[in-house]
Amino acid sequence: MNARFILALALAGLSWAPAAAQTTPESDPRIDDETGRLLATWPKDRLFDHIHMRLELTFPDMGKPYLEGVETLTIAPVGAGRSRITLDCNGPSVTQALLNGDPCRFEQQGKKLVVTFPRELPRGAAADLTLQYTVDFGKNKGEGLTYSRARKDGKGLTEQSPQIHAQGEAELNSRWFPCLDHPSEKLTTELVVDVEDGYEVVSNGRLVSQEAGLPGRTKWHWRQDQSHTAYLVTLVVGRLARVDLIEADGSSPRVPMPVFTPIGTEDNIRRTFAGVPEMMRFFEERFGVPYPWDKYAQCNVRDFAAGGMENTSCTLLNARMVTMDAPEGTFDDLLSHELAHQWFGDLITCKSWDHLWIQEGWATYSEALWNAHKGSKDGEEKARAAYHKTILSLARSQQRRNRGHAPVAPAVVSNRYKNPDSVFMKSDDPYSKGAMVLHMLRQRLGDKAFFEGTTLFLRRFAYKSVETDDYRRVLEEVSGQSLERFFDQWTRRPGLPRLSVTQAWDEASGMLTLNVEQTQKIDRHNPAYAITVPVLIKLTDTDSRWLHIDMDARTASGSIKLPGKPVDLSVDPNLTVLAAVKVEKPEAMWRHEAEHGPTLAARCRAVDHLRAVDSPGAQELLARIASDANADELLKQAAADALAARD
Repeated sequence: MNARFILALALAGLSWAPAAAQTTPESDPRIDDETGRLLATWPKDRLFDHIHMRLELTFPDMGKPYLEGVETLTIAPVGAGRSRITLDCNGPSVTQALLNGDPCRFEQQGKKLVVTFPRELPRGAAADLTLQYTVDFGKNKGEGLTYSRARKDGKGLTEQSPQIHAQGEAELNSRWFPCLDHPSEKLTTELVVDVEDGYEVVSNGRLVSQEAGLPGRTKWHWRQDQSHTAYLVTLVVGRLARVDLIEADGSSPRVPMPVFTPIGTEDNIRRTFAGVPEMMRFFEERFGVPYPWDKYAQCNVRDFAAGGMENTSCTLLNARMVTMDAPEGTFDDLLSHELAHQWFGDLITCKSWDHLWIQEGWATYSEALWNAHKGSKDGEEKARAAYHKTILSLARSQQRRNRGHAPVAPAVVSNRYKNPDSVFMKSDDPYSKGAMVLHMLRQRLGDKAFFEGTTLFLRRFAYKSVETDDYRRVLEEVSGQSLERFFDQWTRRPGLPRLSVTQAWDEASGMLTLNVEQTQKIDRHNPAYAITVPVLIKLTDTDSRWLHIDMDARTASGSIKLPGKPVDLSVDPNLTVLAAVKVEKPEAMWRHEAEHGPTLAARCRAVDHLRAVDSPGAQELLARIASDANADELLKQAAADALAARD
């Protein structure tokens, strides 16, 4: 899910962590002071193999948010024979339960449904559990099924008609069907939906049939033959137009790509979604795994709570995007993010929400990959620039707002949460920091090992749930490198390093010495990072040298003999380390870097520094950059912000 498009992300720094500032020095925010209980969430027991689910849903009146459901869940006990099953059930009102046709006792306890079988079901023996239930989902907004009322004064038939859509992530689909609502379990699914004539019904997988039911009604039958997790089951019911995407040459793509959209926005669809067929071909090549589902539908729905949601074979998107008269490519970050999820999130899924970064980090990183691919049409330099710009935006996001440290803040990989939805919104967020972890891995391993390892990961764990160590081990297998320390410090501890770099030039010996200090919190919970800090030293505009400073302690130094005094130096211009960096150097160097830095990251860092430099030259340079029509928009904005801060 592209939660960066959710307004709630304005509160992204408010991840779930007890207020450590109010605890005593002996307190540990990971432990409840009063009870001594560890504050953590653990994966649910998997006592049954959930093999297949068939949902038969009837919406008697589209004017009301109400459904009648019959669920047939094929299950088999794991580990031992079982005489009862507990399912998540936070909305359905169950009226009957049968096991292979025999009545079962059942009770609903809070958000759980407990079904007791007439006899013990032996280990490994498959059986059909049939549940009859009803759901009134009128109060759901963005959780489970959302009902959008008809708008009499709406623009067009779509707005003037009611609409229904599902949102299951994180654990919300148990609001409209009982299930094991956790990403660790996968099963095949099918939906048979009985609804009034004139409505489109879209769900996962392939359309098996669409046929007349009772007078004035139609039955739609969708089936998802490959296993996926409960939160990825989806449903859309609405009066929608269908646009089938085509390749640039006018041919049909290998995989059907229908877009369901408000009636009257069809022309916008052809423009906004024009790049999706090429996106799919690019990701298939880049990931080394063919698109794994029967179709790729995209549905633009009303009152959607996020930017997009990657339901298996059927992404849901906010309809507001298609009402805008936006140029082609405007929403490519969102579209590429959700498409990449069909591999990372759907084909492989986090085993628990602790490991969400694998899918959200990869979806976010795929935005950078797609931008580089688009840029490559104008040459390799444009490709590198487009990639680097996306990475820089992600790095700056973390540098600005991530000052977390252990044990106060939860890390990227952490089970310190009460509600899994909060995992999406912590300062060590699985989106930008997750993507930066992947960028750093690529820099460390090189393209060959990085992408070969990722392809092997997708193939080995296809249709399964995964943990962070599964990915680490595959990359180690392919690269031969030990990556435990890397993953430990970048995924299992919060925050990031903050570096202070000073320089000393000895004219007599021609020796440049650089001193690096890690200034973030370092204590028994937060050791110094083990990193290599690369520095590009520029002698002239055409002559430069690299100095790499290895460190695993608070301070480190490096020296290099040069033929003359450098005109500039840039610390980690390619962002190989996710660190916030402050460099001590003369104003002349900063001005040189702002104008002639080797990368956009270097130039932006120089502009950020110059906001605090009180000199006419610095102000004039910032004004020139801010008004330069040829300058990158990110750099121009940084210069404009620097000028505004001075006023």
